[in-house]
Amino acid sequence: MKQVFYLISIAIISISCSKNLEHAKASGSMNDTIKQKDGTVLNYKKPGEDLILLKRDQSVYSKGYQNRLRKIAEYYLAKSEKDLVKFHVEKKEGELGYSTEENDWEDVNYTQIGIFNKSGNNLSTMQWLFYEPKSQKLYEFDLNTKKLQEFNLEK
Repeated sequence: MKQVFYLISIAIISISCSKNLEHAKASGSMNDTIKQKDGTVLNYKKPGEDLILLKRDQSVYSKGYQNRLRKIAEYYLAKSEKDLVKFHVEKKEGELGYSTEENDWEDVNYTQIGIFNKSGNNLSTMQWLFYEPKSQKLYEFDLNTKKLQEFNLEK
C-alpha cells in the first residue's frame, strides 16, 4: 500500500512540475544559468523569445562555446542597466539578437558580441560587448570614451 502511495505521489509531483515548466515557457519566464570556471553560477531570466544569431566573420565555434555566447547575450539582456537595452527588452517590438566575431582590442583577443534589435529590414545595434574567454570577463564598449568597461557578471 505504501508503494502505491509513493508512486501516486511521484506521479502527481512530476505532472505538477511539468505543468509549471510549460507555464514558464509559455509566459517567457524561463530562468537559466551560466557556470564560470571558478565555480560561480550566474542566474538570469531569459528574455523570452530565442535570440537571432548573426555571424559577422568566418570563425567556427564549438557547440559548447556557441551556447556560452548565446547565454552571455541573454544574461546581458537580462542584467543590463543601459536604458536603450532595457527599453528594447521591455518593448518586445521586433526581434532581439546578437552577432559574433573575433576581434583584437589593445593586443587582447576577444569575441565581440553585438546586441541588436531587428524590426522589419532594420537592424539596430544597441551595445557592443567584448568577451574574453580565458578570464571569462565581459566588457561593454563605451562609445563616448572608446574604452572597454568591465560588466559585472554577478549582478
